[in-house]
Amino acid sequence: MNILIIAANWYNHGDEAAVRSMIFEIKKLFPDSDIRIHFNQHVANFTDDSIKVLKPFKRLAGRNLVKNLFYQISIRTNGLLPYLDDDAEYYREFIEAVKWADYAIYAPGGPSIGDYYSVRKLLLDMLDIIIRNNVPFSFYAPSMGPFSQDQKRIIKVLNKADVICFREEISKGYFERLGVNHPATVTLDAAFQHRINVEENEALLKKDKDLSEFLNRYQKVVGITVTDLKWHKDYRNTDTAEKITETFRPFVNALSQKGYGILFIPQLFGQTNDSNYMSSFSNENCFVVDENYDCFFQQYVISKVYAVVGMRYHSNIFSAKMGTPFVSVAYEQKMSGFMKKAGLTEYCIPIKDLSYQLLDSKFSELENHYDVYKRELQAKTEYFREESYMTTKLIAESIKQK
Repeated sequence: MNILIIAANWYNHGDEAAVRSMIFEIKKLFPDSDIRIHFNQHVANFTDDSIKVLKPFKRLAGRNLVKNLFYQISIRTNGLLPYLDDDAEYYREFIEAVKWADYAIYAPGGPSIGDYYSVRKLLLDMLDIIIRNNVPFSFYAPSMGPFSQDQKRIIKVLNKADVICFREEISKGYFERLGVNHPATVTLDAAFQHRINVEENEALLKKDKDLSEFLNRYQKVVGITVTDLKWHKDYRNTDTAEKITETFRPFVNALSQKGYGILFIPQLFGQTNDSNYMSSFSNENCFVVDENYDCFFQQYVISKVYAVVGMRYHSNIFSAKMGTPFVSVAYEQKMSGFMKKAGLTEYCIPIKDLSYQLLDSKFSELENHYDVYKRELQAKTEYFREESYMTTKLIAESIKQK
């Protein structure tokens, strides 16, 4: 069985967790499968040497008219037109992988198909190639939407899919408003399904003397992830970055005055960086985890802290997975949708409402109901895993049928 995974993201420990968990579980069910993976960016350090990483797919629209014409004809004829463009290698390898594939899987991740990100058009081009080559494909529980652009193309692609899973209800709501003639299932984020190796990560933590000493120094440690959102289409031209600073700087200082240790947990690594930004909030009671530790080590560390306050979606997913109480800040539907499904909306702050006073109030609520909150999360751990694994189960059944 030749399996092609498309639209994956890397250099973010959340994307790493979702993609690696998906691959681990697929390999368990199809140990003899041959897998190739396409990432939306160049990736040089993928963790599985048995999987071929394709070159990034470049959409040449916006170049000069002649080169764009060659691109459009090439992708619509499966590369039958001679490759006269110097950049043809960036879509030729993908076309060849589609011809090779028996089945394609759209990777778990954020709402790349929707209005938020321009990569939408590139992904629709790729899915069109898959459809033209009659390769069955499914959506492995990403978020999607909202859909005000390219609706006809999106409807066409969704109608051709074998299995459509979303990781939260809000994306399904956007999907249903499109009027697609195809059923869809809401499962949960792919990162929930794969159990981490506790012994292996415990040994890693012991080797990190500085981090171990910091965790042991404080009776209670709070993990924090924060981002300025200047990279996000909806917030880059607003005062959101200033509001985030005005919220988290006094919040970190207030936690320090209460005697908490504050552990910043960077979510970006490799080609990207958010550890420097998180460091800007640090004081003498703070520690920044090395961003080069992988997603499973981060999950283990989160299991050791008292609570988490997360702007980054997957830091909260890791907390829920490991049974650690958390307060989330939601800037897209992926977070608010999960909190609704998990019955935790009272601990979710919409980004538009973010303030120091509200964050402090929500954290105080967490402190006051800590034991109840922790028990509820621990009771839901297996439910989270089973809901996440449902994606693997449904797509595996589809693969077997093909």
